[in-house]
Amino acid sequence: MRLQPIPRRLSARLALTTAFAASLAVAACGQGPSENETPPPEAKAAAPETPETPAVGAETAEATPSGPPAYATAYPGAAPSPSDAPTTDLGGTVTFTTTDSPEAVIGFYQAKARDSGLSTVSALKQGDTQAYAAVDPEGRGATLQVVAQPVDDNESQTHVSVTWTAAQ
Repeated sequence: MRLQPIPRRLSARLALTTAFAASLAVAACGQGPSENETPPPEAKAAAPETPETPAVGAETAEATPSGPPAYATAYPGAAPSPSDAPTTDLGGTVTFTTTDSPEAVIGFYQAKARDSGLSTVSALKQGDTQAYAAVDPEGRGATLQVVAQPVDDNESQTHVSVTWTAAQ
């Protein structure tokens, strides 16, 4: 068996994907206080009261029965890839191409995540490839991961992968 070297562009993608996955794993750890941690009574008194209603836009973090949540909506004017697996109420992955830059795509999904009450976990850029990840700070399970990179043979096109899970 003969081993072939990994092309430079592919190795950059592999490094970016590995860093992205590692940052998500680290961010998923410790998403709330452990059951054994109880704040001292004076800490409760000093802490400001939090409203019982979710923040504006936080209700959009849950998936609708017919599709993805607001933070994972289809990118305007994008051409979806035919190989997409069907989404479920729990999550899904969508890939598409667009003529917009990776920066514009990441900016679009950052705004959607922020408006839905998600917190940024990582925002990475390596060469022309960009990645973004956000999670629900309340620990309900909502996540968003976006990777945008120029198409190899057509730099005017951007290939995008959006993966999401819905709040439980």
